[in-house]
Amino acid sequence: MLALLISLAIFIAACASLHAGRSIAARMPQVHLTYEAQKSAQFGIGMMATLMALVLGFMVTSARATFDRANEDVIAVATNLVLADRALSGYGEQAQPMRVQLRHFLDTAASGLEADDKTRGVIFRTPHTNLSLITQLQGNILTLEPHSDAQLWFRGRALQLTTDLAHARVLTSEDGHSSEPVPLLCAIGVWVVLIFIGIGIYSTHNRAVMVVMLFCALAYAGAIFLILELEDPYGGILRVSGEPLLHATAELKL
Repeated sequence: MLALLISLAIFIAACASLHAGRSIAARMPQVHLTYEAQKSAQFGIGMMATLMALVLGFMVTSARATFDRANEDVIAVATNLVLADRALSGYGEQAQPMRVQLRHFLDTAASGLEADDKTRGVIFRTPHTNLSLITQLQGNILTLEPHSDAQLWFRGRALQLTTDLAHARVLTSEDGHSSEPVPLLCAIGVWVVLIFIGIGIYSTHNRAVMVVMLFCALAYAGAIFLILELEDPYGGILRVSGEPLLHATAELKL
């Protein structure tokens, strides 16, 4: 919702700036609206637009990297869950209570997949919601007394995988926090206002041009919306898929 409101504010600011530019042009002396002045101003506006395009491009790339990293961490959680369950299964019947604990951890992790954004965000962003379960699980695994080299190996393997699971779980919580600095978003908003005021002053004032400029404003707002959505991988419209956890749930029930 916040991403939508911010992008809508950018779009409204661009439209208002375009209208303000037209109003300013109507009151400016003609000496400031000559062909030479127009070309010089358009050169400056183009430089500013190019700079903002570069910044937006870097921000989209960074946001996409954040989204992909969050997706990889969810896959890592699901993978470690399945492998840890296989290791405990290989240990034998004595490890059955630990397998039940592992399923409980998975049920807790997957419980927010169909929940609203707020509940989903709490589950994914707060590692303590099920990190303590891993600590308890590892403590119980350490109580196992291997009677063969195979059981010793499976116990060590289960401990390593649950450690990797805890690490991946913490990473998912870190991935869920937006990292876009507010001053940078404010700077982009100011650039949008200045660019569209300049366009409003020096562009041809007809409906076709105004419609094209509105589409440009929509494109800027859309880019901001995309950046903010990708920076929040566990909420909003664009979100990390929970399919890996659902597949792990099905695997652990076999």
